Amino acid sequence: MYTTFGGRKGVGLKKHYILPFIVAVGVLLPGATPAQQSYLFQQTSINASPNPVGSGARAMGMGGAFIAIADDATAASWNPGGLMQLERPEFSFVFTFQHRRMELDFDFQRGMDGTMEIYREDLNYFSIAYPFMAFNKNMIVSLNYQRLYDFYTELEYDEEINSLSSSGIFTHAKLHDKFRQTGALKAFAPAYAIQITPQFSLGATFNFWTDELGYDNEWESERVTTGAVSAHVNPTTILKQTARIVTRETNKHFRGFNMNFGFLWHVNRVVTIGGVVKTPFTGEVTRKTRIASSVAYDRMSPIPQVPYRHRENVEMHFPMSYGLGVAFRLSDALTVACDVYRTNWSDYWVRSQGRKTSPITGGRRSDARIHDTTQVRIGGEYLWVLEKTIIPLRMGVFYDPEPSTKHNDDFYGISLGTGISIGPAVLDCAYIYRFGRDVRGDILARGQGKPTFDVDEHSLYVSMIYHF
Repeated sequence: MYTTFGGRKGVGLKKHYILPFIVAVGVLLPGATPAQQSYLFQQTSINASPNPVGSGARAMGMGGAFIAIADDATAASWNPGGLMQLERPEFSFVFTFQHRRMELDFDFQRGMDGTMEIYREDLNYFSIAYPFMAFNKNMIVSLNYQRLYDFYTELEYDEEINSLSSSGIFTHAKLHDKFRQTGALKAFAPAYAIQITPQFSLGATFNFWTDELGYDNEWESERVTTGAVSAHVNPTTILKQTARIVTRETNKHFRGFNMNFGFLWHVNRVVTIGGVVKTPFTGEVTRKTRIASSVAYDRMSPIPQVPYRHRENVEMHFPMSYGLGVAFRLSDALTVACDVYRTNWSDYWVRSQGRKTSPITGGRRSDARIHDTTQVRIGGEYLWVLEKTIIPLRMGVFYDPEPSTKHNDDFYGISLGTGISIGPAVLDCAYIYRFGRDVRGDILARGQGKPTFDVDEHSLYVSMIYHF
């Protein structure tokens, strides 16, 4: 199934051994050019929601409708203008626990279905914030760490293909594919905010994407394709062959810089409006690719082929995103909020080997018709006031589409959250269920039919904030 060899010199496959395998595999890609075939599974798949959002159990418990609230240290990731609402120094951290299941469905050939399940737990966010006064203005600075883009993916499935060539050769192939991708991108993000008037504040977050601070900023993938092929040349001649192809790609030392700008405006006692802009940036990463293969003809021992190796510096351009939120404090106990957020995914590209490609489709950027996405998030918080503590009850719903060709993939979700205050510490937790049906057809580019996924994601956020 992996037909990258047509466009790569130096692989060294012996034609009379590998030809039946290539013929059988080519049935899956009848309309693809060698350049298009070479990008199968090579695209960078951001496996969680690719839309850049903030962190924190309180925010996620409200469905992520937090731009106009942003009143804790995670504001640096949502709307740095909201940092001015912090009255005391504090530090916070956020852990996430995720279970993601994807069911693959090939609508043009049964028996090619597959499943993927990912279990992850990570430190998602850490911050320390310190408010102060200077030049008769209230100000605040904070240091933050955020894990933003998640590349963890696993997929495994079997395929069985029969084909009849124009020359009368009947080919039967049984193939097994296994793909695994790991890694994430993280940023060290100092932030600053200033109170312009008692009702209006501005803030900025400076995102340094680097791996020079003791954590990895990288991702890597491995794809293993094994196959057994029999080619019936004539009634008395049957050629049998097995092959194994292993493709490994590592992307290390990702580096880049961008900023988040935000404002928060308390219009009156009830209404607050917030806005944020996250600037585009081009990051650089060192990419190494290695393709190794072996073939065996009839009962012969496997013959290893000369591996293909390549190393280069790759540019990866992340697009601008921006959002606007409004919050209504209907009473001392009840707050509701709504956010609208847009990401310009049409401006998302990778420059590799002198050409720009779409990380979403894996093909040429000029051929990719990628649409921008617009998120809508609505949430609320009710404070249940007890004698010695306050217990918040939170809920949210959201529409979180992902970029795709022709039209965006529709993802929806709901969230529930709560917490408790214990002296200077605040503990929060949130559960998020996000799902999409018949989505992510671009992950596997096919010449016929459209493979799709049913995606179910379950996430648990746990936050602690300590005031000192």
